[in-house]
Amino acid sequence: MDKLMKRLQSTLLENESVEIKHSAIWYLPITRMEVQFSRVRRSKMDILMKMMLVTFEEATIRRAANVAEMLLVEELFIEDLLEKMQRTGLIRLESGIYQLTAKGNQQLETGITEEELEDEWTELLYCSDHDGFWPELTIPESKPAEDFIAYRYTNEQNAPDSDQLIEVLSVRENKLDEDGFQTVVSEVLSSSQHSIEFVPCLEFQLYNKDQDLFYSRVWNGWLERWDDAIEKQIEEHERLQWREKWIVESSNAEKC
Repeated sequence: MDKLMKRLQSTLLENESVEIKHSAIWYLPITRMEVQFSRVRRSKMDILMKMMLVTFEEATIRRAANVAEMLLVEELFIEDLLEKMQRTGLIRLESGIYQLTAKGNQQLETGITEEELEDEWTELLYCSDHDGFWPELTIPESKPAEDFIAYRYTNEQNAPDSDQLIEVLSVRENKLDEDGFQTVVSEVLSSSQHSIEFVPCLEFQLYNKDQDLFYSRVWNGWLERWDDAIEKQIEEHERLQWREKWIVESSNAEKC
């Protein structure tokens, strides 16, 4: 960490008008979440299924033989499709008559079938101070000493909602398989905090003499780059204080 601190200091001081007023190391908390979600496999509805759904919508059908006779298709094949359509909730038997469900009507209108898949679990890393999700990376010094300093403006109130979870899961989990079926995340079933990781950050409080500007730079040890979001938060809280503090110190030094 010392080598990184010195390298970053050298980079910042390449501009001769810049002074480093203060530097520090602290840790940013990242929540490791467990998320349970469901997915569906979507495909274009084949002609036979569409014809069967239209038949159930417009005619009174009690047996597979009735459909087979109307559509000139083998009865065993119709029976298999009837079983699948009942299992997936497209039709139901009511008073001995096959009828479309709301789901069946919706899929008939769109021409897209959806097959529900088994529930799945995954881990996500959420940063409340960014209000966003981070990639899984190796964290240097991810287990700080007991006396470590935590980020002083951590927003513990932020928590991802279901829309945010679905959005990030869709990016990671939605895909097109070899058979041309589209598999998409349909619902987040549950989410819970699993653990907290601590990301080392190097902070520099700076003054540009030419621009008469106080500002901060924060190196994020996980993202391995300058963290604009955290820098902005610190400046909003402290920039006026820095000016008051260091202008006074400068004036006192000149008097001496």
